[in-house]
Amino acid sequence: MGPGGNKTRTGNTAAVQIGLIPGLCPGEAVVVSKTVDSVNYVSTNTNTNTSYYTYSFDIDFTIKIENIGTDDVTLKEFIDLLPVGFSYASTSPSGDVTDMPDQLHQVSQVDRQRITWKFNPEVPLLSGTSKTLKFSTTASITRGNYWSDLLVDFGGGSFAEDRYTWPTALISVKDVYTVTAIDDEGNNQVIALQVWVGDENGVIDTWTLR
Repeated sequence: MGPGGNKTRTGNTAAVQIGLIPGLCPGEAVVVSKTVDSVNYVSTNTNTNTSYYTYSFDIDFTIKIENIGTDDVTLKEFIDLLPVGFSYASTSPSGDVTDMPDQLHQVSQVDRQRITWKFNPEVPLLSGTSKTLKFSTTASITRGNYWSDLLVDFGGGSFAEDRYTWPTALISVKDVYTVTAIDDEGNNQVIALQVWVGDENGVIDTWTLR
């Protein structure tokens, strides 16, 4: 159980299959996920007046809802709180659900954009089936880890509380530095390091010692 009680419960997980034929959970049960489909680098702002370099990306996501229960349910609403520096761009026609958002709102307290889809009519999700919604974002971000927060609301009296996926769809941005050293005579390179910096700490990814 999460710290928010039922409000942050993720639902059924870690299914155990007995026998050759997979079965469904009795009653209402769903799996909610958000994943990163692709990340395309656009540019880097190397302005030395800022603390860190700023990177621009185009990033595609997929929201997927799987009905692993024996009961049919309906999708009523998606609320997706994007990471800091991310902005909604478009909904892809390749998903099962292709609705445009009903609202884009910049939440000033956390400086994050909130995307809201309200489905009217509600989207049916039959037992044993799944639905996807694919969309694109733009991002202007510095090094660090970036998570999304997704809420899914089900209609028809299904589930007493929204299902919360916890921080998901991680995007990790690291600065990469190459460090070299030469001998006392200044003739030969004696060491070469590649250092990855994601926060205030660095990690040596590769090194060569001669």
